[in-house]
Amino acid sequence: MFRKITIMIWTAIALLAAAAGSAAWADTPSASSDAFDPVDRYGSEILFDVLRDGTPVGFHRVAFTRDTEGLAVNSQFELEVDFLFFTAYRYSYRSQARWQNDQLVSLEAHVDDDGTASKLQAVRGKNGLTVANAERRYTIEQPIYPTNHWHSGVIGETRVLNTLTGRINDVAIRPQGRQPVPTESGDVMAMRFVYSGDLQNEVWYDDAGRWVKMRFLGRDGSTIEYVCRRCQGRDAKQAQR
Repeated sequence: MFRKITIMIWTAIALLAAAAGSAAWADTPSASSDAFDPVDRYGSEILFDVLRDGTPVGFHRVAFTRDTEGLAVNSQFELEVDFLFFTAYRYSYRSQARWQNDQLVSLEAHVDDDGTASKLQAVRGKNGLTVANAERRYTIEQPIYPTNHWHSGVIGETRVLNTLTGRINDVAIRPQGRQPVPTESGDVMAMRFVYSGDLQNEVWYDDAGRWVKMRFLGRDGSTIEYVCRRCQGRDAKQAQR
């Protein structure tokens, strides 16, 4: 039983990495050349509830701060699976990233996989972005988007930096039509994108390029879904007035 739970959770975590602004989406959307300002789009943070087959198992939060050095992005993912009267499994992911001129400057990610710790670092240099963890070190040309999802500029890209494995994943990200998605300000229309290739995932972005939903299958066939608790930023506040 514990092995099955662990396999299911690891599959979910790996796919969280699969998944990483623009004007209103057209029939075949593409990222705008304008810089994506998450503070303007989202406000200070995004918050999702994470469900497995409809049951809450954790949360994912992304916080944004602008300062003299550019944009700071702090991500946190916490998952806990209970079995009978005790916790069978815990997973924690935290990352701190720096962006300047709409490009990734540095990223540091820490994972605690039920007591097993790992770390990833990425730093921009003259020759590109140098990525390192305990297993590998390499340099890749930029721009490259990490798998944190908030930046819809990833649409149209064919590679992403997996912030859990430290690898570059080759992907195709294709639009599959608009659908209503529940948010804190009511249903919003959003474009559904499907990842294929090294990663399989479904991610929804609204007409302002905001990340509003995510869904994928665990290895055991269960449905893992991100449900927006706070993802509409200032527009949501105005709608609630």
